[in-house]
Amino acid sequence: MTLTPLSYTLTLIKQLNNRWKVDAIESGHHDYHQLDVVWGRKYLKIRQHYAHSNGRSVYMFVDKVNGFCYKPASWKSPAKGVRYDIHTLVNSPEICDPYGSFLYTY
Repeated sequence: MTLTPLSYTLTLIKQLNNRWKVDAIESGHHDYHQLDVVWGRKYLKIRQHYAHSNGRSVYMFVDKVNGFCYKPASWKSPAKGVRYDIHTLVNSPEICDPYGSFLYTY
């Protein structure tokens, strides 16, 4: 069975949601970042929200064909330039932070 970018994305979301929840509880916070995914025409949009609020923002976009990850330029579109491959992030989830700073290039 071949794993798709969607399955890798769902795995990463599960890993990050669990880690961020544990980190928040251990540090005494009642609110923490959570991710979900929306299926688009070309990209998987990973959305971010606090566990106990309604506001959402785009965390990153993942190309449905090749699994390339992009920083969001807006709610609807990614910025130019591949930032990561979803396989790298699944194998090293510690790269990811709740704020998406790993998606910036310096």
